[in-house]
Amino acid sequence: MSDRSTPVAVSGTSEGRSQSRAQRRHPEGLHDFDSAAAYLNTSPRHVRRLWAERRIAGVKVGKAVRFTEADLLRFIERHRVEAVR
Repeated sequence: MSDRSTPVAVSGTSEGRSQSRAQRRHPEGLHDFDSAAAYLNTSPRHVRRLWAERRIAGVKVGKAVRFTEADLLRFIERHRVEAVR
C-alpha cells in the first residue's frame, strides 16, 4: 500500500471539461464552425450556411474547414452598419 500525500495531475480533469467545445480555441488560432459561431455570437448552423454561400472566408484542411480570426474580423467589418445620427 502506498500513501499518496501529493495530488497527481490527471489528463482530462474537470478543468478541461468545464469549457464547452465552442470556448476552446484550436491550435494556430484557427476556429472550427462551433468556435467561430461562439466568436460571432451566432449558431454553428448559420456559420455553415455562410461558408456554403461563400459569404465568409475560411481555410480547408483536408475535409475540415477552419476560420482565422482575421477571416472573422473581416466578415464583421464588411457587415458593419453605421449609425445614421
